[in-house]
Amino acid sequence: MSNSYSPTRELGIEFGELEEKLADHGYPATNEELVETYGEYPLELPDGSESLEELLGMTSNETYNSPAEARQAIFNMVDSRAIGRKFYSDRTPPALGETREDEQISF
Repeated sequence: MSNSYSPTRELGIEFGELEEKLADHGYPATNEELVETYGEYPLELPDGSESLEELLGMTSNETYNSPAEARQAIFNMVDSRAIGRKFYSDRTPPALGETREDEQISF
């Protein structure tokens, strides 16, 4: 366990200090155990945050055999809230009248 904290964002979720807590936790662990121990820890999403309890509190009778399984459960519960701008693509042509930064018109 280290005292230095470095933010960890994956698939649109900023785990923050919870990343290290989940990694150091003893497994197997039940959903109820993780929520009871770390439920107040926030997970930052592009449009706000939710606590671990808000995400995993809806799931019951789950047992995780590793930190990776616990993280996957979090990814599954966050779903599209971690996407950011829905339906955004920088690969589609600009809409009529739209100019993108990389396509500045010069005269």
